[in-house]
Amino acid sequence: MAMKVSLIRIPTIIDVTASTAPVCPPIGLAYLKKIVSNFTNEIQVIDSVGNFPKIRTVNDGEFPITLLGQTKEKIASLLAKDTEIILVSCMFSQDWDYAKKVLKEIRLKCPKSIIIAGGEHITALPKYSMESAQEIDVCVLGEGEMTLQNIFQNIQKNGSIDKNLPGTCVRDKDGEIIQNITQSRIKDLADSTWPDWEGFPLENYFSEGHGFGVNFDGGRTMPIIASRGCPYECTFCSNPLMWTTLWNVRDPEDVYNEMKLYVEKYQITNFDFYDLTAIVKKQWIVDFCKLLIKNNLNIIWQLPSGTRSEAIDGEVAPLLKQAGCRNLSYAPESGSPEILELIKKKMSIKKMLDSMKSCVAEGLSVKVNIICGFPKETRKHLIETIGFIIQTAWVGCRDMSINQFSPYPGTELFEDLLKANKIKLDENYFRRLSYYSSMTNAQSYSDYLSNLDILIYKTFGSALFYFITFIRRPWRLFQLIRNIYMQNETDRLEKILISYLGRLRYRYKT
Repeated sequence: MAMKVSLIRIPTIIDVTASTAPVCPPIGLAYLKKIVSNFTNEIQVIDSVGNFPKIRTVNDGEFPITLLGQTKEKIASLLAKDTEIILVSCMFSQDWDYAKKVLKEIRLKCPKSIIIAGGEHITALPKYSMESAQEIDVCVLGEGEMTLQNIFQNIQKNGSIDKNLPGTCVRDKDGEIIQNITQSRIKDLADSTWPDWEGFPLENYFSEGHGFGVNFDGGRTMPIIASRGCPYECTFCSNPLMWTTLWNVRDPEDVYNEMKLYVEKYQITNFDFYDLTAIVKKQWIVDFCKLLIKNNLNIIWQLPSGTRSEAIDGEVAPLLKQAGCRNLSYAPESGSPEILELIKKKMSIKKMLDSMKSCVAEGLSVKVNIICGFPKETRKHLIETIGFIIQTAWVGCRDMSINQFSPYPGTELFEDLLKANKIKLDENYFRRLSYYSSMTNAQSYSDYLSNLDILIYKTFGSALFYFITFIRRPWRLFQLIRNIYMQNETDRLEKILISYLGRLRYRYKT
């Protein structure tokens, strides 16, 4: 008898003053659905964001929250009452307080179902999550496919889950929470199947132009992943815990074939690569670009998540452009050598700027990601980063985001702050995680910078970048005004402004 399984994506919580929020299909959940489909064809998908890709404020608790997606009541109403296994994805810790409320509604609707939770937040705080959400029976930690497959084999064979299963955190019959050893990573991604998108409300994303990157010409955007993990150990990033430092990459032809399928099946015109660090090996990106050029899929693609600069030079940048890449983000985080060393960001500022110049020379739209307010960061360090910001604007980068440091669970800096009693896992902490791009709220974790310092720096640094950009290349200002009027995104600033104006129109109508 086939098991009845439901996959649930919880809504996203954002700060009310955040400039924009990415509305993206949940590719991680689609990969897991492929595993589930090996055991049953009775699968229900509840993608709360895809079902309602709108931002609205709801009163739920002490503070009003700004929600992207469906409410907990709506999710529970959609859930099949006779479902036996429920998989809940919780990627971001800023969503946790509302995720707990979703879990309560799910348990009320399905009191006998096995509830399995996974995602980066769950991986970082498995015992805490199970203690604060008694509804969870099992947590899947890290890369989930092999662990989930073992769980379903357990259930199919024994009707229960082995409490010692690697890659899990399990609540036994006595209520004790047992965290098991980690599951080994998939070594060869040729063994990993493509995501299964059947049942996801993809047309809601496609028809409204949603995606993580820039929506060039109002096209249809699909997420894709070419590699997993990152070989670096930045102290503000949860990658070492979630993925370990193993970086492995798919064969270029396998990635191309997946892209070709989506072009034919969904009429996709743009691909957003969600890789943590897409370009590590120069030969891989060269081979991939040459494959796209040779086969001419007539698509564009982007690297909006941020990448490193070591493999992008005067040889690679022209290939990126010829192969259809139009937008990429660099993630230097800081322009202060001392801060870069403290956060273990193994990066050369000079090489980063040279790489940016190569991309700009080819007409690629380059975005720079900066983080301010690291522990031990001072005003001197911020001034050094201002100097770097000026250089990036001068060489021709089109976009800049300055976000405040947020101590995410699973990171080295989070553990340091927790041990120093500078973090308390309560509602205020999780709410403050949504402040990272806020223009009115801030939380400083540096002994040398106030909340006001963070807000001033974010505002001044961003204004300075765009002032220099428009002074040095004044035609961009006219392009900006034209593209906003035509609602045609070509860079992140235009995307943010078009999205913000759309939110205002939606609020006015409702």
